[in-house]
Amino acid sequence: MKKTILGVCAALTLVCGLYAGGGQDSASQKQVLHVAGLKGAYGDAYWLELKKGFEAAYPGTEVQLTIEVQVESTINPQIMAGAGPDVLYLATGREAQLTEMMISSKALRDLTGLLEQNVYNENVKLKDRILPSVMGNGITNPYAGDATNYMLPLFFSSNGLFFNADLFYENDGDGVEGPKVEGKYEMPSTWDEFFALGELLNQERASDPNTPYLFTYPTAGYLDTMVPASIAASAGEDVVRQAFNYDPIWEEPAVRAVFENMGKLKDYILPTTVGNANTDGFKNNQQAVIDGRALFMVNGDWVKGEMADTTPAGFNWGSAPFLAFAPGGDRYGTVNAEQIYISTNTKVPELAEKFILYIYSREGLSLIAKYGNGAFVPAVGYDEIAIEAGMNPGAVAGYEGYYDGTAKVLIGSFAAASAPGVDWKQTYCFTMDSVMNGSKTVEDWITQLREDSAKLKASMN
Repeated sequence: MKKTILGVCAALTLVCGLYAGGGQDSASQKQVLHVAGLKGAYGDAYWLELKKGFEAAYPGTEVQLTIEVQVESTINPQIMAGAGPDVLYLATGREAQLTEMMISSKALRDLTGLLEQNVYNENVKLKDRILPSVMGNGITNPYAGDATNYMLPLFFSSNGLFFNADLFYENDGDGVEGPKVEGKYEMPSTWDEFFALGELLNQERASDPNTPYLFTYPTAGYLDTMVPASIAASAGEDVVRQAFNYDPIWEEPAVRAVFENMGKLKDYILPTTVGNANTDGFKNNQQAVIDGRALFMVNGDWVKGEMADTTPAGFNWGSAPFLAFAPGGDRYGTVNAEQIYISTNTKVPELAEKFILYIYSREGLSLIAKYGNGAFVPAVGYDEIAIEAGMNPGAVAGYEGYYDGTAKVLIGSFAAASAPGVDWKQTYCFTMDSVMNGSKTVEDWITQLREDSAKLKASMN
């Protein structure tokens, strides 16, 4: 580990001096653009298609791709040798922390002006193509207090409620061509509708024991997205920011309502949830949704790959933002975003920018939708493009709220703080286990939140 990190640091000391990137290929007289990125859940087929499309759009150019699972191990020696990439698709938060080191080395090109340019072959500015809800935060503006855009959100994945899409949306029945079949249940959008569906399921289970339960969760730790998003929906984003700073908001009526609703889930939760809500058993709770023993669970898009081996052919995942507290009320989801950026030392800055503008064009987005293995780009109209590319409507439905503005993105986290005897995530997430098994009440939960947040707040002063 130390050797890897030191290698990255050493490489980055050479960013300003040795970085070569693309340039002119003297043999072919082509302008060469070096693009490097992660080969993750979305694969690399879409990159190959983007390469072909861009080269066709700009004759006399060549895109050299380095798309690998552990791409940092290849990029670092390239940077050391003076041949690093011009355009990088590499999110923050990876173990090697290469993007973080590029940020700290001031090695990212300012993209603010690029946002004012039109995407390829369209009269649409880049700033108007990217969803505004995923801009203007640490994902795109990495320097505190600086409104400059150095990175752009290429992909995002939702954290919300996950379910079997075919139980709620129109589908092809057994997966063969034929008449469309309506989903069995109506999708709830508010907590009241959610509980009403839970009551219906409980009544049906009295005569049919195979009727699914309303809800489960892999482990209570997954509530770290559901709790803040629900507070935002009930009390507003300003109150969430207070919560993130450990201010004493826990007994306010709108915040109390969040935990009271969480407590009500005891009447509708899959009975084996708490027993499996641990490192060894969490997949059993996830499998319950696939098998039809639970309708909903809190999770993120990664569950699709995580459960691929036990997901039958024809199963269609669906996702949705967390619930509103009143009809037409705000619904929030949290998202993970993966960034794309340009090095400051690229020798082909205009070509690099053209490549970015091509990616966000309708032509580029269509290639991603068709070949990107379920990838979602936070771009206006991408939901429609995904449907056209054959993506399941239930999967797209989980994102429609972000595209049409009916769902809001919550980005942020609790401030770093510590106090003797306080395990904050244990308090605000894992107390759910105790509430579900009856060993604690919602009132106990709120009291613990109040006491522990006060200790953490005091430690920050």
